[in-house]
Amino acid sequence: MFAVSLGAQTSYSAPAGTRPAQRHATTAILPGGRVIFPSGESHITGAGPFGLAVSSSGKSVITANGGPGRNSLTILERDKANHWDVRHLLARSKGEAGGEAEDDWRSVFMGIAFVNEHSAWVSEGNSGRVALFDWNANSAATGPRRVIDLNQGDYADSYAGDLALDPERNLLYVVDQANFRIATIDTRTRQVIASVKVGRLPFAMAWSAARRKLYVTNLGMFEYQVLPGADAKQARSTGLVFPAFGFPSAESMTGVERTTERGAVKVPGLGDPNVRESNSVCVVDVSTPAAPKVEGFVRTGLPFGADVHGGSSPSGILAVGDHVYVSNANDDSITVIDAKNNTVESDIPIRIPGLERYRGVLPIGLAWHEKSGRLLVAEAGINAVGVIDVAARKVDGHFPAAWFPTRVALDRDTVFVASGRGFGQGPNAPRGQARHGAVSIVSLPSGSELAAATDFVMDANGFRPRPNADRPLPAGIKHVILIVKENRTYDEVFGDLAGAMGMPEIARFGSRGYVDGERKRLSIKDIDVTPNHHALAAQWAISDNFYTDSDVSVDGHHWLAGSYPNAWTESSLMAAYSDQKKEFRLGAAPGRLIFAGSDSSVHPEEQLENGTIWHHLDRHHITFRNFGEGFELAGVDEGKELEPTGARFLTNIPMPDPLYRNTSRTYPGFNTNVPDQFRAAQFIKEMETMALPQFVFIHLPNDHTAEPRPADGYPYRESYVADNDYALGRIIEYLSGRKEWGETAVFVTEDDAQSGVDHIDAHRTVFLALGPWIRKGYVSHRNTSFPGMLKTIFRLLGLPPLNLYDATATDLSDLFTAKPELSRYKVLPVDQRIFDPKTVRESTSGKPGAAMDR
Repeated sequence: MFAVSLGAQTSYSAPAGTRPAQRHATTAILPGGRVIFPSGESHITGAGPFGLAVSSSGKSVITANGGPGRNSLTILERDKANHWDVRHLLARSKGEAGGEAEDDWRSVFMGIAFVNEHSAWVSEGNSGRVALFDWNANSAATGPRRVIDLNQGDYADSYAGDLALDPERNLLYVVDQANFRIATIDTRTRQVIASVKVGRLPFAMAWSAARRKLYVTNLGMFEYQVLPGADAKQARSTGLVFPAFGFPSAESMTGVERTTERGAVKVPGLGDPNVRESNSVCVVDVSTPAAPKVEGFVRTGLPFGADVHGGSSPSGILAVGDHVYVSNANDDSITVIDAKNNTVESDIPIRIPGLERYRGVLPIGLAWHEKSGRLLVAEAGINAVGVIDVAARKVDGHFPAAWFPTRVALDRDTVFVASGRGFGQGPNAPRGQARHGAVSIVSLPSGSELAAATDFVMDANGFRPRPNADRPLPAGIKHVILIVKENRTYDEVFGDLAGAMGMPEIARFGSRGYVDGERKRLSIKDIDVTPNHHALAAQWAISDNFYTDSDVSVDGHHWLAGSYPNAWTESSLMAAYSDQKKEFRLGAAPGRLIFAGSDSSVHPEEQLENGTIWHHLDRHHITFRNFGEGFELAGVDEGKELEPTGARFLTNIPMPDPLYRNTSRTYPGFNTNVPDQFRAAQFIKEMETMALPQFVFIHLPNDHTAEPRPADGYPYRESYVADNDYALGRIIEYLSGRKEWGETAVFVTEDDAQSGVDHIDAHRTVFLALGPWIRKGYVSHRNTSFPGMLKTIFRLLGLPPLNLYDATATDLSDLFTAKPELSRYKVLPVDQRIFDPKTVRESTSGKPGAAMDR
């Protein structure tokens, strides 16, 4: 009994088929099955280049590499033979000897402004400083470095972002993301001579020398506030046990009264999401340097509304002659502003033929080709650069870049493209491969060259429809349950499975695993750490070619919520996971309240045009219940004894409203102080009171691991994995005994794979498919990832795609059988040497639990 596929008799899938992820010098098969092969020549940079600049002569190129890991500058210099010499200036890493001096250089962010061929101003992000680097001045690693601090006068907690230089007047303009301002620096006196408040979360900036104006994109939606009386040192008593409200809602607009342990508090509302400071361009007149003046705001892209579930997220900007061009990352469009009167002249959509209704191109950086009048756009979502004929208001074509292009620049007919994720990470066992980015250098294609390049981009992303329909899925499945765990690779759990693509030697959590006593207690070899995972794999099915699209938990939980990371999310998480950090702080700088760090949930600024999976389910009237997802909002406290949710919320940052209305108030989110046994018990207790919804999301996070807590039943780090394994077994035992079991499919995966090793790719992770309609003892070899899993879920529930990613992903339809078999599952005991579920308890040590990804 199979269902008929939705829609027309065409289907889409990624081009890799069953080929696993592979990284090569100039090309790669990515996790999920897409392919990259950048045009021209490519050079490796440090990790996460979100800044790119080219000198006036075109002989020097620099990228600012903001993470993850160690920050750096990559400098490319062209020699007389027209070859590029590449070198890297490395910031000090955390804990490095001599790294605590006042002028210690630890960080860069996205801002770069060339002064001459061998020196440039660079923004430093979290330090709130900018620095002038001269890499040819002497033999020192970084050369002389002049530092200017934005934290002057009434300003503190600054975060230095994009830069623009007025060389004629010796003025440097700096975006301060934290304080929602532009700071003007006199580079001769090294003083901040003026500041002007712009909009919310200023991001990219363009300088018009002819008009002496700055154009600044604001991709924030709200200016968040601290709850009255909230104190980070007293989070348990002054914070809320659950977010104050969902967005959008009447409560989020005007505010609401809620209760903390200390009593009632009036939570301030967020106001109108479409005010002028939100998702807009701020025009600043700087003709008088000491007295900059806001001339006006121009909102770009689609306004938030009933059918538009996020802001436009203007992420790139360019001022050329009488026009200003703005890339709207969430809308896949370019807004053209008439600079003479600061009004919108037109919007140019960027659409994929045949898939026009879906978003995911993700335009960010912009560049202008004067000779042809073409606008170039870094299309991070499709690993390409778009070529736009602005006069005709149409896209001429695309040419390929590396993974996640963020910035594009031009020197005459030569194009430079910075890509944040380079060529991927590759295997991280037996020898680890560092994260990196890439710069591609290519002659601007046109005519037949551009047409051929466009064809490649379409093929490499799976945008060519196949004439046959998708393989049907069982019509008998009415309920889908998704269980998400934390941080494990395929090999460290399932590397020992016979008949699959594993490496038993590194299956540390396998049937013959290893428990490390860390020189505090006896280590144990050949111990079964995950008996239930392995029994479930034997009884039903796994994939040995399934990947996370994420590097860490932040982007992992966004992908799982159907909300691919936009420019704000990606740039922020790269900084947050580097030595510089990007820290949430309760203070006077309003932007710091939405600096999420490693907190991983979707904020209003990150909601896409079509919304999240929660919006998708809600608008199609699919019943759902969420257990533990969405709690990781910026600034959440996840300490000990924070019943019942494992969290306290100190600000008015909201959940997406459909999620808010359908989330358990008694099930904890991420907090390793709370045993997964408690989560399993709470899930079962709540489900006993209701019919099984059509979709259930369960966050079961303790395989993340944390410091050993012997007094609480966790003598080893591996004890958390055993806790997680037994809880998973209990949940499946319970579900297999419910009356709806014959109509149920269960998927189990991880949010990312960052904490382990894998011999195929650092993104390969655990995937289990369980239930009566799942093939027994089966191993899927399809190269797919989170969008492919969501595509499968949507098809089972009778839903259309949500975005370009799941619309064109390879699904998991090979996992299913036409004849259900109603066998139940019996939970297996875990080895009590590492975990005893009868004695485990919540943390009583007084020490905080692990932060997500730490």
